[in-house]
Amino acid sequence: MATDKELLKQIITGRRSTYPKDFKYGAKIDDGVIEEILSLAIWAPTHKLTQPWYFKVFRNNGVKAFFQKQSEIYQTITPQEQIAPKKIEKYAIKAEQTSHVIAIIARHHPENKIPEIEETVATACALQNIYLSMKAFGIAGYLSTGAVCYTPQMEEFLGLNPGDKCLGFFQLGIPADNLNVVNRKRIDYQEKMEWID
Repeated sequence: MATDKELLKQIITGRRSTYPKDFKYGAKIDDGVIEEILSLAIWAPTHKLTQPWYFKVFRNNGVKAFFQKQSEIYQTITPQEQIAPKKIEKYAIKAEQTSHVIAIIARHHPENKIPEIEETVATACALQNIYLSMKAFGIAGYLSTGAVCYTPQMEEFLGLNPGDKCLGFFQLGIPADNLNVVNRKRIDYQEKMEWID
């Protein structure tokens, strides 16, 4: 039986991003699984317990509306000669491949004395909890960001309050049976640290 330390190593090093092209086409995640994952996400560290994270979950027709809006915004903010028809087509395909989309939002209230960066970091920790939870629940996904994510049009679509920041969209699905898992590498941690005496 694996020790707690071994299990922790497996969970962290086993974290993967899986893209919609590698989801079972049209397969749906039970809403209860999404709720369980979000119930774990909220155990992220948060200064003064402000708990700034907020999740908007798109499902069923909401997923189609989400990708339609992404496509519309992309075509609005991109110069006409740079619009890629394949990208527009990709939005339509993702709408069929993806089970749920979770908008990850950091809420920072103006009267809150906690610096906005700390609220963003706390929300990013909640996001990592989602990543670490997926495999145990038999689902897959990745965080999608990009220019469309940060536009005023998307803020309006999401109904964000002043001070809210969207950090990205978690696109989730059931992994394909023949999913080819690529072992990604990291730069050795010793190259990213120094001891100070």
